[in-house]
Amino acid sequence: MRYKRNEAFRYQLNDSIEAVLTLKVDTDTLSSKGHVLIDNISPNGLRFRSAYDLPVGDTRLFLQLQFTLNENEIMMPGHITWKKKMGNQFEYGYEGTGDNDAKQKIISGLKELSRMENKEQE
Repeated sequence: MRYKRNEAFRYQLNDSIEAVLTLKVDTDTLSSKGHVLIDNISPNGLRFRSAYDLPVGDTRLFLQLQFTLNENEIMMPGHITWKKKMGNQFEYGYEGTGDNDAKQKIISGLKELSRMENKEQE
C-alpha cells in the first residue's frame, strides 16, 4: 500500500461524505452510478470505502467521484492507487488527476469545515 504521508495535508473527516462513483474504460461508461463513503480527503486524493470490489492498477480504467463539500459540488476524476479488504467492504486510496478547479474547491471546503469544527469546540 502506498500512502502520501509527506503530502501538505490530509483531512480526516468526522462524518464520512457520500460520493457518487462512475467507472469508465476510455470514454465508455461501464457502470451506472454507485455510492461510496469518503473518510479522508486532500486536494490531490482521498480514501473511500465501498462494497464494490474494484480493480487496482488497470491503466485503461477511469473513475470519477462526485460529492458535495460545504455546499460545493466537486467532480474529481482519478484512479485507485491501493485497495484493502475490511470485513464485507473494501477501502481504497484514490488519486485525483490534477483538476485545478476541484483542488481549489476542496481546499476552500476543508478550510471552512475546519473553521466550523473549531467554533464548535470553543
